Amino acid sequence: MFLIDGPYVSVYLKETLQSLQIPVVKTASAESYLKDYRINYLSEAAAISSLIHEPQMQLYMNSENALDWLYQKLPESSLVKTTQKVKDKVRFRELLAEIHPDYFFKAYSRSELSSVNPQHLPYPLILKPSVGFFSLGVHSIENAEQWKRTLNELDQVINSSENLYPIGVLDNSTFILESVIPGAEFAIDCYYDESGKVVILNMMKHLFASEADVNDRVYITSAALIREYREPVERYLNRLEDCFGLKNFPAHVEIRIDGDKSVMAIEINPLRFGGWCSTADLAFYAWDMNLYEILDKKSRPDWDKLVRRSPEKGYALIVLNNSTGTSGGDITSFNYDALLETVKTPLELRKTDFKKFPVFGFLMCSFPVDNLEELYRLLHSDLKEFIVS
Repeated sequence: MFLIDGPYVSVYLKETLQSLQIPVVKTASAESYLKDYRINYLSEAAAISSLIHEPQMQLYMNSENALDWLYQKLPESSLVKTTQKVKDKVRFRELLAEIHPDYFFKAYSRSELSSVNPQHLPYPLILKPSVGFFSLGVHSIENAEQWKRTLNELDQVINSSENLYPIGVLDNSTFILESVIPGAEFAIDCYYDESGKVVILNMMKHLFASEADVNDRVYITSAALIREYREPVERYLNRLEDCFGLKNFPAHVEIRIDGDKSVMAIEINPLRFGGWCSTADLAFYAWDMNLYEILDKKSRPDWDKLVRRSPEKGYALIVLNNSTGTSGGDITSFNYDALLETVKTPLELRKTDFKKFPVFGFLMCSFPVDNLEELYRLLHSDLKEFIVS
């Protein structure tokens, strides 16, 4: 069962829902976004009944905006309780302490942050909203001086992100301060089956411009990455089920892996894959897999076979977040044609309403696994070269 909401539904997802006739909850949002497609709608009452009475029912949301519907319609359900455990970063860390008891974290209201003595903090640290999305409001802090600058900038960030997403998706009233987790960062699209065993559907390495960088700009996947990390990641993700009770549960999990392949979770994003239909649709290009179909049929990828497919190629998702320093409302246009010329093998470009959201779009491309030069150019770019203001 799929629950569809804004701010974006890809054509690929719409066509999948139509061709496979996957049941979709008939909400006003779904009808609006899918109005030109033949959809197998399920009434809200029938959907609610199924989620209550059919324990094997698996719900997938293309957007966390749909959490509002879930929270309102099924507030006392086990599904909502599990979702809230992982969505609230403070509660998430409290439960994860069973696996990582020595990890530092603490929750603060915005006003409490101002009374913290920065000299007593165990740097380096990450500060972020306890309920967040898309790296909005996330700050990397290296020392006491940077702590002061961060607090000075925080209210501006809060104001700029206000009303972008429902409060169940982004809530700037409470923040979590936590230690920086060492190692390379990965994003995993997966689902937990009826017995709580994880099924990995895609694995992407998150590239950063520097140690202080917290932006979502470049994600890559390749056969080599899957071969090297799938087994330790799978073992670790199965341990998370013991903490959170993840059964019949799709998720987009962010983790760090250090040099000895020790894994630690950053967060679990519930009931979805990457936001804005991004990482799930990338899997079509990288692995010729339709993750929505796999999820609906509860099937399992044959990774031993898939990693033999195009081992010389990697695939990238480039998030064109607005790092220009200019508000989207003050930007006249973005030169998408010039952007496309920066990569040799573009696969798909998705434009967004940059005046409303802090992102210009999403670019998917392939690249030789032994040459990431073009990706690093975009990783380090502030994108000013593409805007007219």
